[in-house]
Amino acid sequence: MLMQLAGLLFLLCLQTPLAFAQSSPTLPASLNLQQDGALALSEGKPLILLFSLPDCPYCKVVRQSYLLPMLREGEPAERPVMRELQITSEESLVGFEGSRTTQAAVAKQFGVRIAPTVVFVDATGNVLAAPIVGGDGHGFYSAYLDKALAESTRKIAAGGPGKAR
Repeated sequence: MLMQLAGLLFLLCLQTPLAFAQSSPTLPASLNLQQDGALALSEGKPLILLFSLPDCPYCKVVRQSYLLPMLREGEPAERPVMRELQITSEESLVGFEGSRTTQAAVAKQFGVRIAPTVVFVDATGNVLAAPIVGGDGHGFYSAYLDKALAESTRKIAAGGPGKAR
């Protein structure tokens, strides 16, 4: 009986990493950037776009270590509006101007060629801060995000691009 229990426990341990790998949390995908922008505008916030690639280890680190915690921490009203797009995806979505486009076309529109790239925009897709290109190679990624978020939020509050206030 003890050997059967040990064998069952061993099999369970083998399956656990696989289960975690398959259920890796993701950011909300955008189906309609115009609606996403309107939501950000109504909340007086920038829209944060993560441009990524499938199976990109740097994208995974940025997503799981920096962006997802921003969506979970603090009060719901303080959380940013954030969406993820794949830079090579031909998946269709509504662009900022209201017409159909693809995720790859949106990435090209923003000049994104490297994953991950994080872009802060207003409700109409105007860039509010310098994009954050690449992964966390030097341990300053949180500082880069904080700086870009503060700059973008300041511009929105001042009635700059997007005319939030």
